[in-house]
Amino acid sequence: MNELKAYQAQEIEATSTAITGNLFSDFVAWIDRSDKTARTYITNLRQFAYWMQETGTTQPTRADIVAYRNDLTARGLKPNTVTAYLRVVKEFFCWTAAQGLYPNIAATVRAPKVDHSTHKKDALTPHEVQEVEQSIDATAQAKTEAAAAALKDTAGRVQRSEEQGKRLRAIYLLAVNAGLRTVEISRANVKDLETKGGQAWLYIWGKGHTEPDQKKALAPEVAAAVKEYLACRSDRPTGNSPLFVSTGNRSGGQRIASTTISTMLKRAMQEAGYNSERLTAHSLRHTAGTNVQQLTGDIYQTQKYMRHANPATTEIYLHNETEQQEAAIAQQLYNLYHGQQETDGMTQLENMLQRLNPAQIAQLAGIAQAMA
Repeated sequence: MNELKAYQAQEIEATSTAITGNLFSDFVAWIDRSDKTARTYITNLRQFAYWMQETGTTQPTRADIVAYRNDLTARGLKPNTVTAYLRVVKEFFCWTAAQGLYPNIAATVRAPKVDHSTHKKDALTPHEVQEVEQSIDATAQAKTEAAAAALKDTAGRVQRSEEQGKRLRAIYLLAVNAGLRTVEISRANVKDLETKGGQAWLYIWGKGHTEPDQKKALAPEVAAAVKEYLACRSDRPTGNSPLFVSTGNRSGGQRIASTTISTMLKRAMQEAGYNSERLTAHSLRHTAGTNVQQLTGDIYQTQKYMRHANPATTEIYLHNETEQQEAAIAQQLYNLYHGQQETDGMTQLENMLQRLNPAQIAQLAGIAQAMA
C-alpha cells in the first residue's frame, strides 16, 4: 500500500497540471450531453471544487478523493447523493487520464453502498388512490363554486378554477394509472395523444430519450380526463401546444414545469389527508408499479408497463408481496407457539389464498371451472 502511494505521488508530481475551474469547464464541454445533464455535471463538480478550495487542494491524490467522499457522508448526505457526486468526479479523472492531463486517482475509490432492495417512497393502496381522486374533485368543485360567488371577474375565475381542477385530475390519473414520471407529463404535447381503433395512446418522451418514441396505452377514463381538460383550455391549443400549461396571468399557456407538477401532486395528497415525507409525486408512479405487480403477478409484464430498461429496477415492486408473505409467516409462527396449529383443512386453504395475488386466484378459479 505504501509503495502504491509513493508511486502515485511521483506520478502526480511529474505533471505540472493543477486542477482548475478551466479544466472542469473543458470536461463539461467534452462530455457532449444534454443541457440538463450538463447542468447536473456542473453542479456536482462545483461541490468538489468548493471542497478543494476549502482544503487548499490543487493537486489531489487518491487519499483526497476518499476524504472528499467521507466528508460528504459526514455532512449527512444520503448514500445515493454521495454516489451521484462521486460518480461525476470519477468520470472527470477518467477523462483527465485519457487526455494525458492528470492521473486517474479516483479509479479505485468506492462509492457508498446504496440499498436498492426497497423503494425509498411509499405506495398508495387502491382505496387511498380513490380517496385522493375524490379529494381532487371535491376541492375543484369548491373552488369553482367560490369563484362563481365572487363579485369581481367572475367569469375569468370560474374558467381558471374549472381548468385547474380538470388539469390536476388528468395529471393525477396519468401518474397513478399510466405510471408516468412528472418530467414525461411536462414534456408531452397535444399531438402526442391520439386514438387508434378505439384505443387511446400517448407517445411519451421518456427518461434518457431525445423524443417521444414510447407509446403508452391509456385507460378510457384516463384519456377522457385528459380530453375534458383540453376541451376547457382557454388558450386554444394546437397539436404543437404543450399538453399541460400554466393558467397564471403572466405564464398562461406556457408549458408547466415538472417541479410544478410535483408540487401540485404532493399538495393533492396532503389535502386528501396523506402527508408523509415518503409520499411524493414519484410515489404515484411507484403506486402504479406496485399494483400492476399485484394484479398480474408477472414481473415481466410489470417491467413492460413501467418501461424499465433494467429488470432489477422492477424488482422493487416485489417488496409488497414479500411483506405480505412475512406477515402471514409471523402469524403462523405465533399460532404454532401458542398451540393454534392449522389442522383444519379449510383454514389452511383460506390462509393459502390470502398469500396469493389476484392473478393467481383467477388462474385457480379457471382451473376449478374447467374441472367442473
